[in-house]
Amino acid sequence: MSSLAELMLDHSAQMKLLVDPDSLRIMMGNQLVTRTLGYSRADLLAMSITDIESSLPDVFYWEDAHNGQHQEIEGQEGLYRCADGTMLTVVKSVRIVTHEGRPLMLVLARDTRYERKVEDTLEQTLEQTLSQLRATLESTGNGILVIDWQGSITNMNRLFSGMWEIPEELLLERNDAAILEFIAGRVVEPDLCRARLRATVDTAETEDLLRLTDGRVFECKSHPQYIGERIVGRVFGYSDITERIRSEETLRESRDRLEDRVRERTAQLENANVTLQAEKLHQQTLIRKLEEAHNQLLQSEKLASIGQLAAGVAHEINNPVGFVNSNLGTLQRYAEDLLRLLSAYEQIEPALTVEQLDEISRIKREIDAGYLRDDIGDLLNESLDGLQRVKRIVQDLKDFSHVDKAERELANLEAGLESTLNVVWNEIKYKADVVKEYAQLPRIECFPSQLNQVFMNLLVNAAHAIEDHGRIALRTGYDETHVWVEVEDTGKGIRPEHLSRIFEPFFTTKAVGKGTGLGLSVSYGIVSRHHGHIDVKSELGKGTVFRVVLPRAFTDEPCEVK
Repeated sequence: MSSLAELMLDHSAQMKLLVDPDSLRIMMGNQLVTRTLGYSRADLLAMSITDIESSLPDVFYWEDAHNGQHQEIEGQEGLYRCADGTMLTVVKSVRIVTHEGRPLMLVLARDTRYERKVEDTLEQTLEQTLSQLRATLESTGNGILVIDWQGSITNMNRLFSGMWEIPEELLLERNDAAILEFIAGRVVEPDLCRARLRATVDTAETEDLLRLTDGRVFECKSHPQYIGERIVGRVFGYSDITERIRSEETLRESRDRLEDRVRERTAQLENANVTLQAEKLHQQTLIRKLEEAHNQLLQSEKLASIGQLAAGVAHEINNPVGFVNSNLGTLQRYAEDLLRLLSAYEQIEPALTVEQLDEISRIKREIDAGYLRDDIGDLLNESLDGLQRVKRIVQDLKDFSHVDKAERELANLEAGLESTLNVVWNEIKYKADVVKEYAQLPRIECFPSQLNQVFMNLLVNAAHAIEDHGRIALRTGYDETHVWVEVEDTGKGIRPEHLSRIFEPFFTTKAVGKGTGLGLSVSYGIVSRHHGHIDVKSELGKGTVFRVVLPRAFTDEPCEVK
């Protein structure tokens, strides 16, 4: 054999042995055989093929070859004996070749040790990936369903089976068609649901709203599942959006009602405007009278109305809240006693007859006794918590109006500011984030209900100044002689030419129907009667800061209003 042919054989990726079928002697072996099995070339030439392939099937095969039955083999697993006595697993093939008119047998063998290691590594990686995938499916916030291209369910998470309320026995049967039909049967439009579940090889991504027969609404999004460029199935994600849909419907109804009220109010204002135009000649006289009366309007109309409202609300709510709170507490104790009695009855269930036990078990299943036992306590606790919230609301109304404290007194301005913020919160919560920077003010002698009116006017104005969404900052501070409360907004600001007029009665920059123009005028009068003043800083397009400055010591001396 030429050196080039021998070089080519020695660099082959397979072990190669040339065997004489008549004698079963090894005529030649390449370098990979000697390196892998540990035999020298001289050893190989002195050996029979059955010295290496010594398993019983191999011995029978070579015995048949020796008797003239030459049969080729393709990809057969076998064992090779190494020089050190160990056995090596290989995959071998046998070819019949002819040399100088006589048949020879060429054995091609491949060491599979490294292949098995790769297979084991791949299996471990696949198992780890599948475990991570299962954990991901279970931790997601959506119900997940995976269907392959043949329409079989390959995976679903617990949230999916729970939200669709699939019976446990149906899941245990693993009847995919029955499960998919059960899902379609829960939907008001089952044909749409079936069509989506069957379109597993569609390339489009879909998004549907499914209304269930029990009133719930699910959002379904589906995507094709690819391996390379081939679609192998589809992934469906389901979200329960029932509460969101209900909130949107309620919001639309509220918006429609509001629009009707706005149209009605607009018509009224238009009629009022016609009347005002006819009475234009009398406006100057009316303004003078109202300027003289607006201070009395604060006491006689605004504070009186607010005080009466708060007093009425407190009186009407506190009485029923008191006995409802008492009754709920008693009901909670009764429920605990009944549950304790039920537990005692359950202790003697083993003494009952089989028929009695079956009847009791049936009733328990019908009323879902375990759920009732757990839910009763939660319902009562939630009801008691709701009553506490009602009591806090009533207290905030009382703190705002101080209906039971109409005289001058020592008061905490920060507490009054908090109560006022709670009262007008509905006006603010959708317009701004509120930031509080309190300095723990000392108490001062004042009329708390009047100052609360000032705070309310400033807070409402700040909310109205913000067009989309912004920020309202509440700050307090003090020194040796004064305390101050500051309300800052990020609204549209006040024009420089308007700053000198904002405390004038009936002056307003708001649209018709949005304000009377008395809020800041009344607030200015209240602060002045407390021997204080209001500072204003505003930048157009950036916001406004109102600071109410009050003396720490209140005197009865008349104050000079600047």
